[in-house]
Amino acid sequence: MNLEPGFYALVGPNAAGKTHYLHSMMGPGAALVPAGPDANFAGTTVADHLRAVRTARPLQELDIADARLKNLSVGQRRLLTLEVALATAAPLLLLDEPLDGIDVATRKQARQRLIDYIAEDPERTVVMASHRPEDFAGLATHVIQVFDREVSRPVALDDARLCFPTVTGPAAEIAELAARFPVAETASLGPTTRATFAEPISDGECHLPVSYPTDAELIDLLATERIAR
Repeated sequence: MNLEPGFYALVGPNAAGKTHYLHSMMGPGAALVPAGPDANFAGTTVADHLRAVRTARPLQELDIADARLKNLSVGQRRLLTLEVALATAAPLLLLDEPLDGIDVATRKQARQRLIDYIAEDPERTVVMASHRPEDFAGLATHVIQVFDREVSRPVALDDARLCFPTVTGPAAEIAELAARFPVAETASLGPTTRATFAEPISDGECHLPVSYPTDAELIDLLATERIAR
């Protein structure tokens, strides 16, 4: 599919086909950051790896020490793959679990690099797969769902949000709504129930207050619940 510039959250269950989809998008003008176990490095030092990358495509200068690859920590290896991909300045950046297995400080650093990358050129397109909804907070503008190797059309995050209204009220009234609308998740405390539905509910169909999930909550829902079409 042709994607407009923006940051796309690629979500879905394990083994749904997210990695396969990312690899299917590879081509001229695209750069891929593979999942940690799939990352390969050339040579014995960071400088060796950068020279190998430059034989395939132009690469901006990187301020990275001439360290030996085997001595890099998990976080440093993840940052290296990310920095190399960013340095290609490709218009399409594909990220497969780029923040997986790294500590909080390194994750914060990587997220800031992605924010800066988008800010440098608003015409860039980023598609990122992750199982951590917080990784997308403040980054994702659209969502793409993958279920059983079926890939959905992109949906703006704010449009997807309207498909998951949350209603809190007396248990009996929530149960009546649940009989008419599909439920994504519920929680009860005494006589009060909080339910998030998987379908829009109009004002005329519910007199109780309606709220909507935060970005992180929404991404978590979208990983298991298909958007109502």
